[in-house]
Amino acid sequence: MIRTALLSGLVILGLGTMGLAQTSGAPPDLPESELQELLDQQAEMSEAERQAEEDFLNLDLSPDVDVSSVERVPSAGLNQPYRTCEKTPELQANLRSPGRPGNRAYRDIEGYLSVTNVIATEDCTCEAKIIPHVTVTMFEDRLRERLEVSTLKPNHTRDLYREYQRQKKIVDAMCGDY
Repeated sequence: MIRTALLSGLVILGLGTMGLAQTSGAPPDLPESELQELLDQQAEMSEAERQAEEDFLNLDLSPDVDVSSVERVPSAGLNQPYRTCEKTPELQANLRSPGRPGNRAYRDIEGYLSVTNVIATEDCTCEAKIIPHVTVTMFEDRLRERLEVSTLKPNHTRDLYREYQRQKKIVDAMCGDY
């Protein structure tokens, strides 16, 4: 009896699944109230949030970096993932208030300098991954001066962030989990 009920249930489930597979695949209609809520949320986004969302949606996940010839470095055995490294007090403060003007640029610069330093020193430890605040601010100052702006915005450091993403793949191949 239980076997028959179970088998009947599976047949019904299978037929239902086949019926769904034959539908057009169009998403179900959203109720107008839910659609309006989504549109309202989008309208409330700041320009920085819209740009961040646009950057995320435009991420190129193609393998643009050939790491096949990158070899593990001797310090790979001592690798410490960046997320476990103790951050500088300034970076911690930056991470706690990510939307403040200039904070995204600071993080882009810090990330770029971090992966560049790991590659240059072939050091996979936190010592190489965490960049001193003074180094980041010196880089920021030079970039602000070169661009003739008082506050760096994400569009000023977009290329640095892209380079960080590219070099991060190299660091992953050299060290393991960045």
